[in-house]
Formats: sequence, C-alpha cells, structure tokens
Amino acid sequence: MAFSQTGITDVRVTAIGGDLFVAWSAAVPSGSTFQVYVDRRLAWSGVARRCQVPIPSGGIGRNVWVEVGTVGADEPNRDYSTSLVAPGGRSERAQLSWDGGTYLDPTGRDDIQGFLIYQGPTPGAAVDLSTPVGTVAAYPGGWINDGFGKGGFGGGGFGRSATHYEWGSGPLSSGVWQFAVLPFDKAGNALGVSQSVAVTIAAAPRPPPIGPGGSRLISVYAGPAGRQLTINWLPSPSDLR
Repeated sequence: MAFSQTGITDVRVTAIGGDLFVAWSAAVPSGSTFQVYVDRRLAWSGVARRCQVPIPSGGIGRNVWVEVGTVGADEPNRDYSTSLVAPGGRSERAQLSWDGGTYLDPTGRDDIQGFLIYQGPTPGAAVDLSTPVGTVAAYPGGWINDGFGKGGFGGGGFGRSATHYEWGSGPLSSGVWQFAVLPFDKAGNALGVSQSVAVTIAAAPRPPPIGPGGSRLISVYAGPAGRQLTINWLPSPSDLR
C-alpha cells in the first residue's frame, strides 16, 4: 500500500516554541496507520490523529510543508518522501538518483565505499568540489550486490550490474542548482569522473514578516461610515531585492 492522502481533511498545524502540533480529521477506518511528513521528511507515524514534532532546522521564518496520509499497518516507518509533491508542483529540495557499482573504480580493485555529493554554493554557480554536502554509503549491510554474473545484465557497463542510490538535499532557494556525485574508496579518496546534474528548484515564497502588532496581517477598519476592512502585510523577504 502506498502513501495515500485520500480521506484526510482539515489538517491543523500550530507552532509553539520549537515544536509543531499537528492534528487532522480523516474519513478512514479506526486504527488506520498515519504518517506525517515535515518538509517532505518522515517525522511521525502512528494510529493517533494528532502528533507533536520538532520544527525542522532553519524552519523558522519560512514555509514549512506538513503532509498527512495513511500507509499500510505493516509499513509505519517506510519512507515515501520521494513520492510527495509540494502544492502547486513546487519543491524546495533536490532529489538525486543514480546507478553505481564496483565497476566505477578505475584501478580495477572494485573498491567503492560510497559516494560524495557536491553542489554549487548558489543557484547558477558551478559545483564546489572542495567540500561535500552529503555522503551516501555504498552497499548498506556490507553485501556487494553487483559485479559479473550478479543482478541485472549490463546496467553497470562492461556487462556488469549496478545498484540504485538516492539522496535528498536540504531546503534550497529558487533557481538552477548544479550537483555532482563522485565515488570514493576505502581510504576516502575520490575515484573516477563525477556525474553531474542540474536541478531546477521552485521554492514557495517566504511568508511576510510579523508586524508590530505580533501578526503577519495588518487590518484597518474604515469605521461605520465606510464599512470597509483593509488587510495589508509587509513585503515577503522573497520580494526584497
């Protein structure tokens, strides 16, 4: 059973201190298993219809996406984050996927311990290869499941199979970001040629700042004569140049 938001209604999110209090209504059978994703990362699962989760790092002052859905009773901890789509098709995170295996070691020793992830410092900038922003271990559990005669044929070049890997970034600003994936060996040395990819990020605009009265919205009532209510807000940080 995949993550489903069918029947989920009236999701309510309240921020208090460093936590988010999430509650929802759902037209699903009693005892159904729910998952809550915050910024497309699995934050909670269970059968209750409310939960408390921490506000993600860097989440204060920007939009935080909260999504609630049901999953099978036997998969409360299964991560369905890659299947989630932000409202309006927007996304603040890059999701990379690639195939790799021991065949990537140019020395022929099949010494691939993992992959280093690099990215540009800003949208449109070239990849900075001085410091990786992430690491993905090869062969979780220590079982090498590729090589001659193992797995699918030909996926890894030279008739050898490959293993599929994925990595997700943190929140990014809008623009085209450059990434590179480079394998490394047991000694930590980078090997071979990096795989490069450009990812377009369409982040939602940040909310307007809180005004002097402690609210993001400023209301002005014209009085009994005009009987007109005007609502204003300060410019969003995304609108300031």
